[in-house]
Amino acid sequence: MTFFKLRLLAAFSVFALFLSITPTVFAQSPESFGLTPQKTLPGSSGYLFKRVKEKVTKVFKFSKNSKYQFQKGLLERRVSEYVSLVEKNEQSQISDASQRLAFEAGILAESSVEESKEKKTEIISLFEKYKPILGKMRDNFPANTPFWLLSQQDIDTMNILTEKLK
Repeated sequence: MTFFKLRLLAAFSVFALFLSITPTVFAQSPESFGLTPQKTLPGSSGYLFKRVKEKVTKVFKFSKNSKYQFQKGLLERRVSEYVSLVEKNEQSQISDASQRLAFEAGILAESSVEESKEKKTEIISLFEKYKPILGKMRDNFPANTPFWLLSQQDIDTMNILTEKLK
């Protein structure tokens, strides 16, 4: 009887240990994804000035190529901001950052609908580069929670835009 109790206790201990080990996902910094880190993030005092500067700069981009390059840069900034906010667990700003990211992706895709096949391919590859990053950010949250869904929505947006560009 003692041997049976010992085996039962050992089995229960292993089972309890197995249940207590949960997979932990840590957010990564923008640099680890090859993104330029953003010093001014949503919610900070200087972010409004940063956005105004971006809008003014966009107005003074006259050629199609300079507008295209600027939009690509804005999309990278938005992805970098999103990664930084997830890394810092700034939940109050993640929703807005996610919406800005999807908006910039849409603007970039819409502006290139009538562009050359090479630019469309470049944008598609850019989306393909960012989707795994967003997937890793999504995995920082429990499945089907609001913040998980925001990241998934950004991935879905990029999938839809990719299909539109093909």
